[in-house]
Amino acid sequence: MANVIKKAVFNLIEKAIIDEGKVLEIRRWEPATMVEMVLYLPGVDMTGWKYIPRLKCKVGEFEYRDYSPATWDVGKKQCTMLVETGHKGFGSAWAQQLRVGDTIQFSPASTVSLPSSDGNVLGLGDGSALGHFMALKQMISPERCPLDVYVYLSEAYTLPASLLAEHGGFNFMMKPHADAGELLLNSIRGRNLSAYSSVYIAGHIPMVQKVRKALKATSGFRGKVFANGFWS
Repeated sequence: MANVIKKAVFNLIEKAIIDEGKVLEIRRWEPATMVEMVLYLPGVDMTGWKYIPRLKCKVGEFEYRDYSPATWDVGKKQCTMLVETGHKGFGSAWAQQLRVGDTIQFSPASTVSLPSSDGNVLGLGDGSALGHFMALKQMISPERCPLDVYVYLSEAYTLPASLLAEHGGFNFMMKPHADAGELLLNSIRGRNLSAYSSVYIAGHIPMVQKVRKALKATSGFRGKVFANGFWS
């Protein structure tokens, strides 16, 4: 009975996959586990993106993963998406096998709100959330909501020069096999967290839970927390 119900639920999700896009370009960061893809999404009105956008992509039979476009060009109807594939999972396998010219299937997924008030913003996450934070930066005012981001990367990547040039407020920590949550918490120890009106935590679900719990227990912190977890 459980399998019948599960299949029925997935069939409903299948019917909600309402759009298609085309892979225009694939770039892989050395050592090739971060996949950067440029997608053409002809049916998407990007002018309607008022929150951090997400696409629910079909990555296998009855398997779906949410990804945030990192950058986008409204006129060209193109976006760039980053998928870290160093962990085993349906999403990682899907991103690794994509080729230029392939068609992807997706639908809009639940979005994430922007800060409701002015003030400093802190971002804490792992490589699976890099696009999430790049989208956030694109959608908020640097004058009204200065952004500091700490991102744990599970590989010692050769980071693209354009990424470093355009995202000076991003702090990258590359340490294979480290505890991502502990590394992120260490990076903000001693900082005046009361200076942040909003904190965004995103990435692998266990890491997000750990960091959120520690942050909530921090004395003097009263900022609004936006926590979003992803699977591989």
